[in-house]
Amino acid sequence: MSFFSFLTIAAVWSKVWPILIAILFFGIIIFIHEFGHFIFAKLFGVKVNEFALGMGPTLLKKQGKETKYALHLFPIGGYCAMEGEDESSDDARAFCNKKLWQRIIIVAAGATFNILLGVIICTALVGTNEYVGTGTILQFYDTAVSNSEGGLQPGDKILEIDGKRVFSDYDITFLMQRNASGKFRFVVRRDGEKLELPEVHFAVRTGGNFSFDENNVIADVSAKLKKAGMKNGDKILKINGVAVKDNAALSAEIAKDKDYTINFTVERDGETIDVADVKMMTVTVFDFVILGEDKNVLNVAAGGVKYALSMSRMVYLSLFDLITGRYGLSELAGPVGTVSVIADMAQNSAESADWSGLFMIMALITINIGLFNLLPIPALDGGRLFFMLIELIFRKPVPAKYEGWIHAVGMVLLLIFMAVISASDLWKWISGVGFY
Repeated sequence: MSFFSFLTIAAVWSKVWPILIAILFFGIIIFIHEFGHFIFAKLFGVKVNEFALGMGPTLLKKQGKETKYALHLFPIGGYCAMEGEDESSDDARAFCNKKLWQRIIIVAAGATFNILLGVIICTALVGTNEYVGTGTILQFYDTAVSNSEGGLQPGDKILEIDGKRVFSDYDITFLMQRNASGKFRFVVRRDGEKLELPEVHFAVRTGGNFSFDENNVIADVSAKLKKAGMKNGDKILKINGVAVKDNAALSAEIAKDKDYTINFTVERDGETIDVADVKMMTVTVFDFVILGEDKNVLNVAAGGVKYALSMSRMVYLSLFDLITGRYGLSELAGPVGTVSVIADMAQNSAESADWSGLFMIMALITINIGLFNLLPIPALDGGRLFFMLIELIFRKPVPAKYEGWIHAVGMVLLLIFMAVISASDLWKWISGVGFY
């Protein structure tokens, strides 16, 4: 093998291994979910016909004493096929013939195991930190503005931000990211008393839209800015009609724009082009330090649960933001986009020798999958639990054929939705711009 062939193999491997890590992560999350169904089905004596990971063509299969175990090509799902799960059966061990409380536990176990995995990962991450965050402000940076009159003070324990309870210091960052105004309503405990601070001000700057070099040539343009007409390689000449000759002038003019809707004049392929009304992303400047306390078994365990609660609330708030139009379809990632994110994080983690960010992503994904599966949507576990709730209330199950039709329609709609999201992921990967 030549030296150049070795370089080629090494280059390919450097691209492939992060994707394999992402697939492994997905496989673990899927396995945990289906294993939750499987272990309680076996515990309650339900006949399990097949336990499978993945979808599509079969790679491996083995017939056990009762259950067939299979591994499929595409790591995008899995199933635990139980006798009498979607149809009536005369088998005494069929799922449909088990007591209602047993069926509820079996169906809920998959999502519950996903959430428990998230709690375990969060607890491990808290345990690897030098200190455990307390949510109490230790000190402020020299440039801080949030400690001005009527604002925050050292020793304040943050209880709420904009009406949302703060479970962990993770919440502080997330909740402040959701508000682009730089003005927040805090509730803190100060000197033993609960105190409301109706308008705490923070500095706001632009961030996350693009980067630029020493010649004001931009790169890494976000999908939203590409839709507005910006492109990688554009050289910024003017901001709101004011010429900017260097980085300092460019940053200063952007900072002057209080509503962060900017008119750019750029040079592109030798032509001067105006790109008007570009809505910039804003980032609140986090200007204080949170107090950390020494680790012990109790605060590490409590910290892990609190981080998991923070992530759980973040999932539902993000879903609400999506439904209300705060985020567009292009900002939603499906399996393809998620694999890409995990692969990038794996690459960065290897380069920095810090794997905490990668496992934080894994915790977020497994909690996300667990909570999403509990939503009362047909074809999901939550949809099945909804029909069981009806049975519990009215003491009579919905006829199996009607429930089956509803789940079938739900599955078709879910697959269409996943196809659209996956297509958006692929288009974003190819063009850098997702669907609206």
